[in-house]
Amino acid sequence: MTALCSAPYDGQMRLAASLVALIMSAIVALVTACGAGQSASLPQGATLLTESAQAMRGVTTTHFRFDVQGNAPSVQLRSAEGQLKQDGSAQGTGRVDEGRQTLELPFVLIGDTLCLRPPTGPPQKLPASMLKTYFDPGSILNPDRGIAAVLASGQEATTEAREQVNGVDTYRVQTKFPAQPLGALAPGLGITPDQPSEVWIAAQGSRLVKAQLPTNYGTVAAQFSDYGAPVQITSFC
Repeated sequence: MTALCSAPYDGQMRLAASLVALIMSAIVALVTACGAGQSASLPQGATLLTESAQAMRGVTTTHFRFDVQGNAPSVQLRSAEGQLKQDGSAQGTGRVDEGRQTLELPFVLIGDTLCLRPPTGPPQKLPASMLKTYFDPGSILNPDRGIAAVLASGQEATTEAREQVNGVDTYRVQTKFPAQPLGALAPGLGITPDQPSEVWIAAQGSRLVKAQLPTNYGTVAAQFSDYGAPVQITSFC
């Protein structure tokens, strides 16, 4: 009698187990398919770099910001922010370490002349090479040796994700940049070549929105916005 009763019960258990296995297989297949679809929907990293390099060659003005992160006694510049034109003229504010305090120094760069306004005293007219020791604004938007050339030199590019950066829809790409032309743009910031870097490229328009580059002591983060906006740069020296 017990055997007769247990037979239907065993059959029900096997059926339930089969249904559970079927459902789990369907869930795994669905998740795998979704993940594959998301990866497939991302553009190739090399294509994004090529398109961004081409887009950056046509940029005439931009708002920029550089942030130096990490502890390097040889690097006094902590950040710089301002407006930049393709001809290399720039205007903004730099923040530098001076002993135990950080000084804000408004600057204007026109041609070979750098104008600085120290916290006290009159503005100072200096050679542009003093600023170019850290980064070279005159080269950043140059279509042949600036950001466009750096992006075109990227190697082993992989698109990692689609993200929002400062309200802009972007693709995050990991890549490696050789020593040149990257080193010429920021010779004094200790950027390490041939190491994984990340760039964020606008999904619409392909312009560079952000870059994060490794250094000997930390990272350098660069952000760009307001492409093509009118920029008027006037010296105060």
